[in-house]
Amino acid sequence: MNASLNEILAAAREQGLHLDPERVELDTSGADFVVAHTADEQGTRWVLRAPRRPDVLERAASERRALELVRPRLPVAVPEWRLFSERLIAYPRLSGDPAAGVDLDAGGYVWRFDEKAPPPAFLTTLAEALAALHAVEPGKARAAGLPVRTPAEVRAAFATRMERARALLSVPDVVWRRWQAWLADDDGLWPEHSVVIHGDLHPPHILVDDAHRVVGLLDWTEAQVGDPATDFALLYATLGPDALDVLLEHYRAAGGRVWPRMAEHVVATWMAFPTVLAEFAQLSGEDGPRQLAQALVDASAAEPAGA
Repeated sequence: MNASLNEILAAAREQGLHLDPERVELDTSGADFVVAHTADEQGTRWVLRAPRRPDVLERAASERRALELVRPRLPVAVPEWRLFSERLIAYPRLSGDPAAGVDLDAGGYVWRFDEKAPPPAFLTTLAEALAALHAVEPGKARAAGLPVRTPAEVRAAFATRMERARALLSVPDVVWRRWQAWLADDDGLWPEHSVVIHGDLHPPHILVDDAHRVVGLLDWTEAQVGDPATDFALLYATLGPDALDVLLEHYRAAGGRVWPRMAEHVVATWMAFPTVLAEFAQLSGEDGPRQLAQALVDASAAEPAGA
C-alpha cells in the first residue's frame, strides 16, 4: 500500500489541493505513513501522509478525534487536518522544526541541540505541554472515542505483550525476570491513575523553535488514556536519567501528578519497550521492528541488575 510521490500528489489534486511538484521532499522513515513535505500554489507549506497499510486507517480515525480533543487544551500546536481519506491525510505545516531527525544510515537521531545537555527551555516547555495533556479529563477522551485503559488494564496488556514477545524474540532469563518483577511490583511502583497520553513521543514528533522551546507535537496515532510513564519512556532513553529528573521536576511544577517511584517506573517502561516493538512487528509483518526489539533485549541483558 506504499504510495508513490505521484500517487500522493494525485490524491491531493483529486481533493482540491494543488501542489508544486518541484517543491516536494519525501520522508519514508515512518513506520505507518509515507510523508511528503511540499507547498501549494499560494506558497502555503503542507504535510501529506499516505497510509502504508490498511490497519493504519482505523488508528488514523482515532488520531483525528484525539487532535480535536487536545488542540484547544494544549499550550503547543497540533496538526489541523484539512484532508482525511483512506488515501491521504493533509494539513498545513506547523511552525518549528523536529527536535531530532532520523539518520537511517547511522541508526539513530540527529539532534538540533546537544542531547547530553538538553537546553532548559526544551525541558521546561515539554514538561508544561505534557502536564497540560495529562490534565485533559479521561472522560472527555472516552466520549471522543479514544482507547481507554485503567492502570490494571495497562499492566495486563504488558503481560500479554511479554508472552507474545517471548514467542517472537530470544528473551534471556535475566530480562524475563526483570519484566515479571516489574509487573508484580505492588509497592507504589505503578501509578494509580490513567491520563490522556500522546503515546509515541519520539523526538521527531516534537517541534521546537530557534530557542529550543517546544512549539508543537506531531503524530498522535497512539493517543489514548493510559499510563503517564509512556510519554516519558522514549525521552529517558534518548536524553538520559538526569534529563528525566529535571523533566519530572518541571512536570510537577506545571501541575503534573508525580508519585515517588515514577522515575523508576519510567525506566522500567522503557526496558519493556521491546514488547511494544514485537507487537508492532506482528501487526505490520515487518522485520525491522523485530530486529530492533531483539537488539534492545540483548542490550538490556548485558546491563547489570537494577540498571
